[in-house]
Amino acid sequence: MSSFGQTTYDLGELPEGSTLRSVTVVPATIVGRVALRVELTDSVTFDGRPGVDYVDQPTFVIIPATFINGSIEVDILSRLNGKGPADARAFAGIAYRIIEDGDRFEAVYLRPLNGRKTNPPAPRDQRAIQYFAYPDWPFDRLREEYPDGRY
Repeated sequence: MSSFGQTTYDLGELPEGSTLRSVTVVPATIVGRVALRVELTDSVTFDGRPGVDYVDQPTFVIIPATFINGSIEVDILSRLNGKGPADARAFAGIAYRIIEDGDRFEAVYLRPLNGRKTNPPAPRDQRAIQYFAYPDWPFDRLREEYPDGRY
């Protein structure tokens, strides 16, 4: 169950009026909890071009809710599904402040296979959580302009 302002959604099913952007969504039971499983479409996964189709791109579900400022609390589970390339890192996150039908947004995502738990090599050990703002502030620009990761 998730609340957005005055609206509450049971995220065991896709809320009416939601928009899919290069993802599929199916109801699932994950770790004993009802949830939505969101994955990139097969066309993006298998035919996507790095930096064009799936790196810092609008690949998400737009839930019809208004969010201005505040807190968003979610439980996110990410795992490799076996479909991606060998260097896939099981990215999962949340996009917010989505405007212009998804053409501008901010996002925070987890890269669980980069976390300290599996002893990844540098610099992955410092990149388990990342932020970007599409389209002006993709992660590569943020890394270049703020190499200390303070973004």
